[in-house]
Amino acid sequence: MPLIDYQDVVFRLQQGLGQAFADKPWILNLPGKSVACKVDQYYYVAVMPAFIDKLSSWANVEPEVAVESLVRTGNFITKAPDRDPVVSLGLTWDGRVCEMESAFVDADFIDRALRFYGGLETVLNVSELRIASASRESVEDFFEGKTPPQALAYG
Repeated sequence: MPLIDYQDVVFRLQQGLGQAFADKPWILNLPGKSVACKVDQYYYVAVMPAFIDKLSSWANVEPEVAVESLVRTGNFITKAPDRDPVVSLGLTWDGRVCEMESAFVDADFIDRALRFYGGLETVLNVSELRIASASRESVEDFFEGKTPPQALAYG
């Protein structure tokens, strides 16, 4: 089995995401419709497995390879020792709270994709999506030893 070139896969993922965003800008930052929304300057919250399914199809890579590449390059936030990026979160928008399987994506990964391949001149603003306050303790535990989402990410 050949070794995976993680940087090449990340390049392809960013290229696919940027091109998909150029065609369909609603794929990001619209709570309830998008596969990922920016919650602060550092992170997007991605709906799983929809985010990885779409991202891997746009980049023409296997979903497992996409996940492994994002984990190994630090673009998916994980908690040691299992390095699983998926966490159950309460997410809130428009006055409702939904419990969803989610992943935290480094904002730089998505912002670069949009600037280089999606035609944006600036990064996206923070969306209306918030992490439910009841999930804050579990999020802070998940981020142990890392920079957690800022206070504005919660609502």
